[in-house]
Amino acid sequence: MNNVFAAKLLQNLNNKKGEKGFTLIELLVVVIIIGVLAAVALPNLLGQVGKARESEAKTALGALNRSQQAYRLESATFFNPTASVAADAWTETENALGVVPGRDFYTFATTSGDATSTTFTANGDDPDNSGVRDFASGASYNSGRFDSILCIATAKDTSAAASTVGSAAAYDTSTSAMTCSTGNSIG
Repeated sequence: MNNVFAAKLLQNLNNKKGEKGFTLIELLVVVIIIGVLAAVALPNLLGQVGKARESEAKTALGALNRSQQAYRLESATFFNPTASVAADAWTETENALGVVPGRDFYTFATTSGDATSTTFTANGDDPDNSGVRDFASGASYNSGRFDSILCIATAKDTSAAASTVGSAAAYDTSTSAMTCSTGNSIG
């Protein structure tokens, strides 16, 4: 019986040698399935990349707001690089506030700083291709209380109307609080 089993096993193995590999149809089906999955997943992936790049601006503006608040507690006024040095204001901002934001996808700038408020902007570099929107932040001090805001532009497309692309934060003297003059508040 053992010899019969061995013979049948060898006969079965000899028959299988000619059936190695995949057919062209099987390979094409696998390639098509992978292509469909990639086509579905790619737009979602690109959206997540833009969100990750936007988190760089949010984090940097938050750090700048906190450092401005610390500066205000020490010197009774918010730091104003325009008054300090006109030629290289951003370098002075980095040195005076101790915050050096990344500049991979954004250009950061401060627009004002006085005894009551300060504002910063983060303008996206090439927003059409990098998937980022503009941001603005501001901090104010009134009656022993700090108020801060983070504003986001309502559109990524630079060809849209100027009022919807940029974002700006401003100090509202009637309410003594920071507001988004263009764009939406996100926090």
